Amino acid sequence: RLEIHMQVDGYGWFPFEDIRITEDSLSFTWSPSFKLECSMYLLEDGVYQGACMDPWGGFGGIVMAPPGSDVNAIELHDETIESIAGWTDPPVEQELPSLGDDYPLGRKVTVNGRSINIVDVGQGPVTVVLEAALGDNLTTWEHVQQYLAISTRVVSYDRAGLGYSEPGSGVRSPDTSARELHALLRAAGIPPPYVLVGHAEGSFSVRQFAFLYEEEVAGLVLIDPAHERQAMHWQTMAPDSWNTYWSKKKAFYEMMPQPLKAEFAALDAILTQGEIAGLDGLATVPTVVLTPGEPSEKPTWFGETEEGRQAWAQWHKDWVDGAPDATHHVVAESGSYIHHEFVAFVVDIILQRVRAVR
Repeated sequence: RLEIHMQVDGYGWFPFEDIRITEDSLSFTWSPSFKLECSMYLLEDGVYQGACMDPWGGFGGIVMAPPGSDVNAIELHDETIESIAGWTDPPVEQELPSLGDDYPLGRKVTVNGRSINIVDVGQGPVTVVLEAALGDNLTTWEHVQQYLAISTRVVSYDRAGLGYSEPGSGVRSPDTSARELHALLRAAGIPPPYVLVGHAEGSFSVRQFAFLYEEEVAGLVLIDPAHERQAMHWQTMAPDSWNTYWSKKKAFYEMMPQPLKAEFAALDAILTQGEIAGLDGLATVPTVVLTPGEPSEKPTWFGETEEGRQAWAQWHKDWVDGAPDATHHVVAESGSYIHHEFVAFVVDIILQRVRAVR
């Protein structure tokens, strides 16, 4: 009988269930919500190392060492972890600009008394600003940023409390995030015009930014953007699936550190109300919306099925059709992280907007 438990500082022990093990692989379900597929290999130092993948394509390293081992002294074998996770550098025909040996640690900029981590590379009169999804730090943009930096100035950053940035305070609403981002750009000496790129829940913040500082924004690119009325859509179409899915998400984020918990609480409030104060529809600036079209091989809820993807694409299309200057693309073979699966396509969409400004 094999039992595995994970200890999280400040939260206690969490059991892993449905454990399946072979000679070189391990899979299990981590309560409360989703399945982590894990694989490990025995390295020369006698320690098993590998990676665990979540249903959304995220991954993290995992280490198994004999009892009594000094885990703090074990050096992670990045090549093994990245190989198992299927992560590789995208093929390129030219050398990409270096983001520095300390990436993702960029430079520190003080905003409202707090230190914010920002990576600012490339040159040009137009600056692309990258806004990550709920809980993601700037590493989600690594490849996109490297490609963009060949042609233009591009900025990514860790929101307050994520990555290398110090925690913020109060409600982590789109308005708060937008104003903090604007203050960050000013403090860092990065002038407009800006092309803002938002992924998933990060789209709320860049949309809010465009409403607050429209004269500084040359365009928006929204990658699988969340919508304030999406809960209402799913409640109408697949109420049982949505309610089960969302209750599990709530239980998961209740266990997370405070910055993640605060971001999720703000999202939950938006979806419950079905609106964002001061924000209605898409801004009048040129906007591109990218929608994933590929269903999950093993859907965990209705939204990941083929029918759910088609409904999501239609809602995005309806949204764009009602905007003054917006276009819509469905990326049929991609999941939600389009900027990971189709880096060159996303970069080209962004640069089209940059070139239009120039």
